[in-house]
Amino acid sequence: MRLLGFTLLAMLGWCVAADAPAQPVAPGPSSDLAAFGSSPDAGQFDRLIEQVERGDLIVSGPQRVREVVRRLDALRPRDDARRELRLRGFRCDYDDLGQPAVGLAFARAAMADAVRLRDVGGQIRFGLCEANYIDGSGQTSQSITVVESALALARKHNDPRLLAQTLAHRGSLRSLLGQQAAALTDFLEAQRVYAGAGLRKEAEAGLGDIASAYRRMGDHAKAMEYLRQSMAFAERQGDPGLQSVALLQIAFLHQDLGRHDEALEVLRRAIDVAAGQGLEYEVAAAHLAMASALVKKGDFSGAETALATARISFERLGDRSNEAMLQLLEGMVLAGRGDDAQALDHYDRATRAFDADPNLRYQVDLYAARALSHEALGDYRAAMDDLKLERTGRRKLYDDARTQQSLLLQYQFDTARRDLENARLQAERRSQQQRLEVVERANRWQLVALTSSGLLMVLLLALFLRQWRNMRQINRLALTDALTGVANRRRIEVAAEQAVTHARSSSEPMAVITFDLDWFKRINDGHGHAGGDQVLVRVARACEAVLRQNDLLGRIGGEEFIVLLPNTSPDAALLVAERLRDSVHRLDLSDIAENLGVTISLGLAMLRTQDDGVHDVIDRADAALYRAKEAGRNRVAVEA
Repeated sequence: MRLLGFTLLAMLGWCVAADAPAQPVAPGPSSDLAAFGSSPDAGQFDRLIEQVERGDLIVSGPQRVREVVRRLDALRPRDDARRELRLRGFRCDYDDLGQPAVGLAFARAAMADAVRLRDVGGQIRFGLCEANYIDGSGQTSQSITVVESALALARKHNDPRLLAQTLAHRGSLRSLLGQQAAALTDFLEAQRVYAGAGLRKEAEAGLGDIASAYRRMGDHAKAMEYLRQSMAFAERQGDPGLQSVALLQIAFLHQDLGRHDEALEVLRRAIDVAAGQGLEYEVAAAHLAMASALVKKGDFSGAETALATARISFERLGDRSNEAMLQLLEGMVLAGRGDDAQALDHYDRATRAFDADPNLRYQVDLYAARALSHEALGDYRAAMDDLKLERTGRRKLYDDARTQQSLLLQYQFDTARRDLENARLQAERRSQQQRLEVVERANRWQLVALTSSGLLMVLLLALFLRQWRNMRQINRLALTDALTGVANRRRIEVAAEQAVTHARSSSEPMAVITFDLDWFKRINDGHGHAGGDQVLVRVARACEAVLRQNDLLGRIGGEEFIVLLPNTSPDAALLVAERLRDSVHRLDLSDIAENLGVTISLGLAMLRTQDDGVHDVIDRADAALYRAKEAGRNRVAVEA
């Protein structure tokens, strides 16, 4: 199964899981199990499962799981069908049931028995188990439907632990599908349910999932904050499974930031911890992540070895969820060695795997890698097609990230407003009670009532100011690109439509320039995403410095920008485009990296009478931009 499965097992009860060294492994359950008998006893059966689920008894690694399963089976009364079903649910949560097809059959057979016995808790557990094995077979988008059904049952069932587990399960699937704001709402709701039920350890076990969602959203500081908390909890528990999951997430975070050496160091520690407990999936996942980091470092021999190890383990586990990444990285290794024709075969297999279970974050990497191989083989048209796909994909990722951040802020605003309303209602009830007491006890309580009213006003004012600040932040995010400070896509589109309307009503010319950075992926690969972000900021500032007062510069995604030139003739617009190109070409970036330079390619188009709107002008400018790319880059091309 993919990493999701083991993260969920960690949430369901510590079976699996920072920049700190792994702590010594806690003693195995054998000694802890001595406190329990070995003959049927319903009370001891229930206490043993409860201790595991609370995290009081650590169960990490296949051998320890089997010991607990054997002891539970011994404690289970022979004629107790519900506890027999509960034991099967425990195995679904913790045990390795084999190939995904085997696990799926186990879950569905148990679900049928749970329905027959009207065991709602069992139906929820086996629904999550079924979803887990569906996901393990590479069908994440289908598994979420099963989790939705389990969640509907959990909301009606009086078991806060199961409700929180189901919310966290849905959040993990949403996060994998790119719905980070929705995932975080699930994770945070699960935390509130755990806290309300006093299940502190279960709540702390879910911190890693929150960190993963923030990392995928691009909030690396927030992700690291939660990962440190998750790692600290795993060490306090003495749980190597949770430690290995936290280490994997930290390594992914280092890779996102372009710190490949740090990622490799953390991955080696994750492999040591997971291998020591027989956690084969996590060992395979760490080798796959290691291969990715080695490819980006140019160590293709090391990457090939790591990939071979990962593939053997995934095949032994029957896992198909990582096939697309395996094929992509195998293709990149071949391309790195100069065998671009063979690399394209692997890229085609990766494409088919992504078609079955899409993941846009990795698909844009596939388009970029395939474009380089097409270019190396002289197929420039195919390379340009892939570059267009990459550009569109990165633009969507950028827009999605901004949307997810706005949605999260909206969720936080709505939550705070709900809390404010609850505080107001509670304050009103308190005030009514105070007024009754004032009537009953006369003047002695009048001062208390006035003081409470004053405190209520202060509270309401503080909450109102907080919501006002949140709304200002939402509005700012809606109009400004967070990295460069120039107009974002939404603002530039509104301004462009207004400029078209004005140009037509006043019979003035209007020009549009689109441009992007040449070979920007090489800058990211060579200097990390942090270096790439600095280059984007410097380019934006250089361009703003040479624009006129009424011109508007905007970033529409990744390394792509657009410039609106109202009341500008074709000759004047061409001069502006050349100023932009020259200002970027002359940028001194030596403080970022020695010998680092950057150029841009630009496309220029004029508003025409027959245009339906600004998008027609932008499309012609984009077409001119592609011609500038094909003509050698670092130049301006005018619409045909």
